[in-house]
Amino acid sequence: MKLFWVTTIVIGFLILLLPASSAGMQQNGLESTVMADTVTVRVVGTHADSRFEPSDLQVQTGTVIRFEVAEGLHTVTAYHPSNRRALGIPEEAEPFDSGPLKAGDVWTLRISVDGAYNFFCLPHERMGHTGRIVAVTASQ
Repeated sequence: MKLFWVTTIVIGFLILLLPASSAGMQQNGLESTVMADTVTVRVVGTHADSRFEPSDLQVQTGTVIRFEVAEGLHTVTAYHPSNRRALGIPEEAEPFDSGPLKAGDVWTLRISVDGAYNFFCLPHERMGHTGRIVAVTASQ
């Protein structure tokens, strides 16, 4: 049993060390050499109490949003026709869907286009598990 836990911890650590492209960052335009601000959103709850903390953010374009799942099974999914929903992100932005995430998982999203990004958790959308990110270009 001890070997199982040691192996699990080692594998988890190695996954964290994988290049950014395997962590969902490449699909959103982030390369490992890009330095950007990072904002953490915790994904908590298991049923009707499921939520993003915080659920509403205002960030600068270029910010990386780091979704950390504390408990349960969740997704971070854009309101977009490719996800069978009405468009809720900027037209120029790439749609996103983290796929299933469980406790301990981390998924990142780089916000590369100004505008509002509305997103939801597929298993808990009907319970109000939604969020919104508003991205604006930094004033010069």
